[in-house]
Amino acid sequence: MRKVMTLSLGLALLVTVALGQATVSIVSTSAENGQAAAPVAINLDNASAVGGLQFSIKDVPNQLSVLGVQPAGRTAAEPYQDVGVDGVAGTGDFGEDDGQYTPGEPYTDVNDNGEWDAAFSVQFTNRDTSVSILIFDNAGRSIPAGNAPIAQVIFGVPGTVSDAIINLRFHEIPDAEIPWGLVISDPDGNAMDGIWENGQLTIGGVQVRIPEDLTAHSGLTATYEVSMINVEPVKGFQFTIQDNPDYLTVASVTGLGRAADFTVETNEVNGGSMVIGIDTDGGEITAGEGAIVSVTFNVSSAAGDEESVELTFTDLVIAAAGGVALPANANSATVTILTDVSDEPSGLPTDFALKQNYPNPFNPTTTIGFEVPEHSNVHLGIYNVLGQEVRSLVRGNYTPGRYQVVWDATDNHGSRVVSGVYFYRMTTSAGFTSTQKLVLLK
Repeated sequence: MRKVMTLSLGLALLVTVALGQATVSIVSTSAENGQAAAPVAINLDNASAVGGLQFSIKDVPNQLSVLGVQPAGRTAAEPYQDVGVDGVAGTGDFGEDDGQYTPGEPYTDVNDNGEWDAAFSVQFTNRDTSVSILIFDNAGRSIPAGNAPIAQVIFGVPGTVSDAIINLRFHEIPDAEIPWGLVISDPDGNAMDGIWENGQLTIGGVQVRIPEDLTAHSGLTATYEVSMINVEPVKGFQFTIQDNPDYLTVASVTGLGRAADFTVETNEVNGGSMVIGIDTDGGEITAGEGAIVSVTFNVSSAAGDEESVELTFTDLVIAAAGGVALPANANSATVTILTDVSDEPSGLPTDFALKQNYPNPFNPTTTIGFEVPEHSNVHLGIYNVLGQEVRSLVRGNYTPGRYQVVWDATDNHGSRVVSGVYFYRMTTSAGFTSTQKLVLLK
């Protein structure tokens, strides 16, 4: 890392240990090969208010630069509408579209203090092998109790770095001009007990993917497939799917395709859905591409019509033989939640049913709904006109409920299929079978 600026402030006189404990963590993330910049979030989990923080991050091996550090989440400026002093867009009055808050403009009072709040001050020193960061507020505000990001470090990734795992570690700098420790202070300037959790930035390697444009219905379930492209065998995987806003809660997960024999478990962690998969008999996901996991979410009824939810992967870990971590990267997706479900009956279904897909014809994705009135093993597959299965969409045990699954017009190897007529068939261990037709247009 190259030195670009020097901090002029530090958290001083922090000699008294205050009650309460806070956890500061580097949120592990990934970037694709050739991606020039990689944002990495810094998260704060605090049960009581925090007045400021001071910390340093070291990249091991030392291959990254720092392009900037900016406030995020609870330290960012409160959202406002840049429409000028009259609060009405399109009138061209003073302050409209000037890129800064003007008194009189509508804003969201996040902390409910009756006034607009600017962002916290985030200063940083980019040293030779690390970056030192100071977060505080000149007006004396505190970061309220919560669990959410407080800053974002934008790392520059040289074009020479590919298929690599970069460890990001908190560390002390005792030989700096001003000794630089890891410090969390309360609103009175007293030191708080803190836990510092390191993270990783993975570049390239194994690709983990979810369809980028998805739909779901408020109050129902939605099933999406996660695929993997790997040139080396994979012994296990772990990732957390974060949804923003938090409207999706994982209901079930099932291994698919090359991971059909894996034991896949899930748990809700910090507002996200952690998924862990491993073959307890020592099997592996062979080199190749295609769906490996089907994830079914319960969709909150609190979501508004056509509200967008961003899905991102965090804490992505892909393990090879011997537990060796492989470089891996993941994409993000947008889920559009619809509330028009007037044609859906209330309560649990009383019969098995396979719904007509929508839209139909479609391009590039379509949604298929199905109903399960009793605990059953369900298989739902896509077939060509010759009766050959081109994609297994659902395979596993399902509890009573109404479900949706999205097909992105790819086969079991992740390759796009040709346009034309296809059929989808649902079979269950209870003896139910149903087939419908769909049309892919390009």
